Amino acid sequence: MSVSVQTGNKSGKKELNAELNLVPYIDLLTCMVAFLLITAVWTQLARLQAQQKGQGQAGEETPPELQVKIVVMVNQEGFNLVVGQDQTPIPKKGSDYDFERLATELKKAKDSHPDKNDAQVASEDTIKFDVLIRAMDTAIQARFPDISLIDSGAAGI
Repeated sequence: MSVSVQTGNKSGKKELNAELNLVPYIDLLTCMVAFLLITAVWTQLARLQAQQKGQGQAGEETPPELQVKIVVMVNQEGFNLVVGQDQTPIPKKGSDYDFERLATELKKAKDSHPDKNDAQVASEDTIKFDVLIRAMDTAIQARFPDISLIDSGAAGI
């Protein structure tokens, strides 16, 4: 498949013939469409549900004295689990974060507050994304399905 361009030869000028081969362009577009269709499925599988709860969102408000805030603070030293006014530091095991102890402490918090479904994960700027995702997964496994990710300065602790 090609395109041919011809000009007339009425004034004695030399003919100009040019052929443009369109097959490589069609092959490239076919490969791109196939690639985009295949990768479109993976964008749905890798989605993480996170919501922002703050000043801009309207919802049911409970009195401040009855509202218990559960925050997992992630820093360079490890975790700090805050449940209401109680803080539980969870230091690192060597150079690794102690996700098992975090899961145990979150399950205790869920047992003491069974009606609570939301938790916040607060982090410093230097924390790796993998650690944050594992902390959020640990909170989801501890039966806190409504997870929100906030900055450690916005935690208010």
